[in-house]
Amino acid sequence: MEQTLYLVRHAHAAAFQPDSERSLSVKGKKQIERISSALREKGLIEPSVIGHSPYLRAIETATLLHEGLGLSVGLETVDGINPFDDPSKIAERIHPSNEDIMVVGHEPNLSSLASLLLSGSQSFQCIVFPKTSILSLARLKVGDQSTPWQIAWHISHKHFK
Repeated sequence: MEQTLYLVRHAHAAAFQPDSERSLSVKGKKQIERISSALREKGLIEPSVIGHSPYLRAIETATLLHEGLGLSVGLETVDGINPFDDPSKIAERIHPSNEDIMVVGHEPNLSSLASLLLSGSQSFQCIVFPKTSILSLARLKVGDQSTPWQIAWHISHKHFK
């Protein structure tokens, strides 16, 4: 059975301190609207669960994607995806899962997580996440066994201007 993992970097955020309380800017909300509209038409994203960091801009990004894509799955705050968290914690949580998962987070954590999943090393930065971008990874999974993660696609809101 194929499993898909969607790694999403939050949209543009307003300048505000503390960092965890920065909300999406008007520009960021438009970015999410643009990418959601395009992806909804294509039917490319159907996660079973959406996990997001506790930072406000990630919560808002996840919520707007959830609404914009017309998803009926739950949203939940997940530990291990804050900007400088160790990506191995979230990788350990993803590894045994059979579900299609969306994770909404931040840089540099997402680049490190993608690198860890794809290459086995979080320091081999093979992916860079612009704001409002989504990386789709796929693997075959049967029971406890799985193939390595592979890149299915990587897009940003700029692809739909």
